[in-house]
Amino acid sequence: MEKFLIKGPTLKGVRGSLICSGAKNAALPLMASSILFDGTVTLKNIPFVNDVKTMSTLLSSLGSKVELFEKKKIIKITNKKKHKLVVPFKLISTMRAGVLVMGSLLGKYNKCSTAMSGGCSLGDRGIGFHLEGFKKLNCQYKLRKGYINIIAKNGIKGNTYKFPKVSVTGTSNLIMASVLGNGKTTLKNISIEPEVLDVIKFLRNGGAQINFTGKRTVKIHGVKKLNGCSHEVIGDRIEAFSYLCTAAITRGQIKINKINPKNLHTELNVLKKIGCSVSIKETSIEINAKKNLKPIKIKTSPFPGFATDNMPPLIAVLTKVKGKSEIQENIFSQRFQCVPELNKMGASISIKNNKAIIIGKDKLYGAECISSDLRTTFSIILGAIAASETSIVNRVYHGFRGYYKLDKKLKNIGINIKKIS
Repeated sequence: MEKFLIKGPTLKGVRGSLICSGAKNAALPLMASSILFDGTVTLKNIPFVNDVKTMSTLLSSLGSKVELFEKKKIIKITNKKKHKLVVPFKLISTMRAGVLVMGSLLGKYNKCSTAMSGGCSLGDRGIGFHLEGFKKLNCQYKLRKGYINIIAKNGIKGNTYKFPKVSVTGTSNLIMASVLGNGKTTLKNISIEPEVLDVIKFLRNGGAQINFTGKRTVKIHGVKKLNGCSHEVIGDRIEAFSYLCTAAITRGQIKINKINPKNLHTELNVLKKIGCSVSIKETSIEINAKKNLKPIKIKTSPFPGFATDNMPPLIAVLTKVKGKSEIQENIFSQRFQCVPELNKMGASISIKNNKAIIIGKDKLYGAECISSDLRTTFSIILGAIAASETSIVNRVYHGFRGYYKLDKKLKNIGINIKKIS
């Protein structure tokens, strides 16, 4: 099993620039929604991370023709025959986003059977909202032997559904299920994450009729078919923030290109508040971290709030900021899995209910750590590059699920990192 060997600290701070990858959290639902289209769809700026490769295999197993052009960052998906309607466990067990094919299969065929999905272990990330929404659209479902069997006997029928709590995958799933349905569907309290808006843009390009009637409300008029089209995936705001944090924790300087700063408005304000100098242009962000950063108190919340995915990297940064910082996690109950690993390095972080209390230290120390999810991997890496001596990070396959060419990008900005078996 692959590990990272990281020699810290990065004394002069990271220096350099990086091109932001396409957003994994947009690419996966875009690929899942391709089932709804007739003909060929072309997706550009694709990050060829492990989850994308798993989704490609999943779509191929269901009957799509999937062509990968990694050097060009392009995937072409063609639908010429009816898809299989059973999503096997072995292809969905490592990737939570696999649940998104439920909406597209239901939207296209009014029926599907899907194994329960995997991915990161982050507490209560159930799909109850999805299933209740499907019921509103005239579907019935049964859980049997680890599979969710869903059917709309008389087809998807438009209705109104309000999410009890904002759900990113739930929003995408219900939109996909509705675009080819009968009548009008109104979805309220939806997610407005940039990645969800990217999916809506893609579906509209193919002919879907989706219109916002409020900040978190969309009305969908079912159409008979979607036509193949091309679409460029937005830049990955989570990756961008993670690399900005490499400069913050090492008191360095970095520029991230090919990213929309508007999608990181709240996070950039946080970096400014702790004392980083932030410069933005239309498609780039540059930060210069000063020596004396300041503690902060923040809460995670749905977009446009501070993203839960960006919380673990920020925790790592705050371990090196003198004073008391607090982060309240309001999205996922087990998002603090980075904490015991950072504490191994000498950090002082305690958890009380859904709040992390961080007392900044002058020094962190190398340690052997183990990652348990995607964003924890980067949080541990941040601790390691700021720590004295050498750290070993185990189970780094989690990181490769979402960060394209992770170790190579880190090397490019001056980090002493080596992948070992």
